[in-house]
Amino acid sequence: MRLPIGRLGFVVLGVTAAAVAAAQTPEMTGGAIREPQQTVNRVEQAPASLEAAPQPLGYESDLYCFGYLAAPGERFVAKIIGAESLAEQEDFITDDLLYIDGGTDRGIRAGDEFWVVAPGTEIFDPAHRRKSLGQFYNYRGRAVVLCAYERSSIVKVMDSCTDIPIGSYVKPFEPIPIPLARRGPSAKACDPASGKPIGQVVYTKDGVISLGADNVVMVNLGVADGIQPGDSLTIYRVAFGREYSIKPYGDYWSYAPPPPGMEIPRTYLGELSVLQVGDRWAVGRITESFRLIQIGDQVELR
Repeated sequence: MRLPIGRLGFVVLGVTAAAVAAAQTPEMTGGAIREPQQTVNRVEQAPASLEAAPQPLGYESDLYCFGYLAAPGERFVAKIIGAESLAEQEDFITDDLLYIDGGTDRGIRAGDEFWVVAPGTEIFDPAHRRKSLGQFYNYRGRAVVLCAYERSSIVKVMDSCTDIPIGSYVKPFEPIPIPLARRGPSAKACDPASGKPIGQVVYTKDGVISLGADNVVMVNLGVADGIQPGDSLTIYRVAFGREYSIKPYGDYWSYAPPPPGMEIPRTYLGELSVLQVGDRWAVGRITESFRLIQIGDQVELR
């Protein structure tokens, strides 16, 4: 029995192009047997959020214009003893030519790059005022050797962070990479301690006393404490009236901890990202601050 014309038209119109192609015989396709083609619906994945990707924790200037901690009286390759424009200047900046008291006799060659370093203040532990942590050496800039004689050389200042005085020293330049890391959630009231190493803020860039986000500081934790570049430290304070907290001590602040057995809640101040690590010190950038941060405030590895 034949189907009605109207019904047949409905059936033909309702068949998709893919179904017609699949139903074709070899004769209809030129004699070659072809596999039926299937339509695949692909769902494009949305690109991952850039906020979830590792991000640089600081900038080159945070490290190249800060410094490091070492024993007092460190020995250097050479000392700046003069300059091309010595008659007109007392301090020197980018593109100035300086003379140092070392040459090929100390292995210096044209093209060598150096840090320009100036010895700074001696740093003491905020919790033990008489305990020296070492001497701070300040990076004043970078220089490259233009020519080297037997016992002297001419260097050109490539970048200056601040003025460079006669008497500064040069030290072989080694690039310091900026670490990448993902930022986690910030600490908040009632969060428990991590139980990991605890230290303190012991030095600030440019002598800044009241600190906030984007300031660069030094803490008394380092490789010996398991600290690595890219680590995150929580900054906090134990504040209980005026008896136990941080207090003024000279140009900085000292920390007066509560006696053993006294439990005082933490006041969370901010977060710190570690950029560079020494044996018992680390340089970090404050990435977040809830209150003013000062020398002597506590830091804890997250």
